[in-house]
Amino acid sequence: MISRHGAAAPDLSNCLICMGGQETESITRVREFLPYALECNIDYFTSVMSELSTLLGDFDCYTFVFTRSVTEIPVQFHQMENLVVLVMGDEWARVPTYATDAHAVFKAPGQHMKLAMHHQWLRFNAMAIVQYLRQQSKRFPKHHRDTKNNIFAIPYGYYRLPKRDKVTPINNRAIDAAFTGSVDHKHRLGGLIKTNKVLSRERMVATVDHWKQGKPYQVDVKLSSYFPKAKDKPQFDDYPKTLMNTKICLSPRGTHLETYRLCEGMYYGCAVIAEEQPDHWFAESSPAFIIKDWDQLPDLLDELLSNPLRLEALQKASLQYWDNTLAPASVANYMNQCLQQLTPSMNGERSEKLDQAA
Repeated sequence: MISRHGAAAPDLSNCLICMGGQETESITRVREFLPYALECNIDYFTSVMSELSTLLGDFDCYTFVFTRSVTEIPVQFHQMENLVVLVMGDEWARVPTYATDAHAVFKAPGQHMKLAMHHQWLRFNAMAIVQYLRQQSKRFPKHHRDTKNNIFAIPYGYYRLPKRDKVTPINNRAIDAAFTGSVDHKHRLGGLIKTNKVLSRERMVATVDHWKQGKPYQVDVKLSSYFPKAKDKPQFDDYPKTLMNTKICLSPRGTHLETYRLCEGMYYGCAVIAEEQPDHWFAESSPAFIIKDWDQLPDLLDELLSNPLRLEALQKASLQYWDNTLAPASVANYMNQCLQQLTPSMNGERSEKLDQAA
């Protein structure tokens, strides 16, 4: 196979996607006919695997399986040596029941549900504790424990975004702050019970609505009723165009602390304001502003939007963070290190662990 650039395309025949039940398909084929399968961008992860194939000397000896399930994989992969499973979109951060049977598991997001509180917000903090305990209870059964230390966190990457051809200088962008996403599409007990995702996003939207009154700033907040599935038409097709023209990307939490939006904001060179992030390797150098409560947002927005030089520096930091940490080549490099360190040493013991998802 020859790529559009004239170079031989890597052989990714050992990279398979679980399409439901026992059905699997090659990643290259899924990339063509269903690029958003598993609620992730297959093009992004195809690039990751292509990069990994150039780094991992025995790449052909592994079988890479992409799935959304944390409870089962097709029987053809049972007891298979050098099986590497990539789990997409498990927002409850569970340990896959088959983890001990795999050589390695990479999860986007990872398997750790961090307990993140908001400053002096009793209702939110109570719900955060409930959600945290629910997640931890899923890890108590013996078969849910990570006994091999072989589970690693990788970033989401982007979702329904076209690849960027160029990056508009941040001070030439027309939209000062933007958010596009869902707030609440499930009403529990008439709205009396709300998840942390709903509570956080409702407060963020209300704070932005109040802040922008009487100010000369251009704010773009669009609320959708759902996260677009693989075969769905997104409610806001102009999302990429909006993001490319936005100075500050607002990135509230979802069910999981980590969201696509943070990665997407960095990819398009926005300054990003987010809530607390998981303690994963790729979050350590993030230039995102992390706030404890959305009540801090107005002062931060005023400060950033009044300082063009700082916005330029933030844009540069976002793009560098993408290139150095979130880009497919960087994720592939991390995966390569993880797989190499899982290879038994001469005395049969494993080398010191890298940063784990757990």
